[in-house]
Amino acid sequence: MRKLAPYFRFLVILWVVVTVVFVSLRLTPGDPALLLLGPTAGRQDTAERLADIRERYGLNRPIIIQYGIYLSDIVTADLGKSNRSERRVSELVKTAAPVTISLILLSMLLAIPISIYLGLTAAQKRERPYDRSVRTLATLAMATPSFWVGLLLVNFFSIRLGLLPPSGYIKLFVDPIGYFSHMMLPVVTLALYLIGTLTRFVYTETADTLEQDYIRVSRAMGISSKRILFQFVARNSLTPMIIIVGVEVGTLIGGAVIVEEVFGLPGLGRLLLNAVLGRDYPVVQGTVLSITVVVILLNILAEFVYKLLNPRSKI
Repeated sequence: MRKLAPYFRFLVILWVVVTVVFVSLRLTPGDPALLLLGPTAGRQDTAERLADIRERYGLNRPIIIQYGIYLSDIVTADLGKSNRSERRVSELVKTAAPVTISLILLSMLLAIPISIYLGLTAAQKRERPYDRSVRTLATLAMATPSFWVGLLLVNFFSIRLGLLPPSGYIKLFVDPIGYFSHMMLPVVTLALYLIGTLTRFVYTETADTLEQDYIRVSRAMGISSKRILFQFVARNSLTPMIIIVGVEVGTLIGGAVIVEEVFGLPGLGRLLLNAVLGRDYPVVQGTVLSITVVVILLNILAEFVYKLLNPRSKI
């Protein structure tokens, strides 16, 4: 039973997220049927058309009935259709997911090595100017809003220098050079927060490890500082970072909503934002459900890998 407890907890989290999104969408002010009518809402046959839309999408049923139907659809992996485009939600998510996944993966590939190097070297030079500079920059990276960083990068690299495109997206296999040129600024923008978070974490773990007795013994034996840092300290300091990276995936997805809107990337973040603004219930619910499942699975994977590398862990 103890082995099943974490997975049961994740199922409960998934149910809570789905329920909160479902209820909050229906408690927001406004009539979604009017939004679906759009500019034609002022026509004479509005009442009849509103009734037809409410019947068609089940908006005239009690919320508890709508909730029951939605849960049954989730069990059967049916995310429904968009109220606005009539496309299946699973198709919309499938189209947008590769953009967000590639944005997050590239951000992690950029942030993790930089964070490891900065955290390790800063901890080795504690209370020196380099250490203070790294910690200050890491704090600024965590505190700076993503949209502001994105706008600054666009203004400098796109408008002033003309080196990189300010927005848009090109598929990798269509034009690899165009793909990376369009993704460079969004990746840097999203990676900045992760660099700050992971650098602070690596710094703290490394500083604690450097105070351990076996490190003092290694120094007394004449082992070089570089070997101690990158062979002994890094192995013990970086293993817990697996859990932190798994947790931060959820934060990166949240940041992707802003980054994709700033740079015009057709990913899950932009899909979700447009669906919220358009009160497209099925798309909002399906997108949030998909993101939640991915985050939960990544956290399970992170815990599994951490236990594999550290059998003494009690997680």
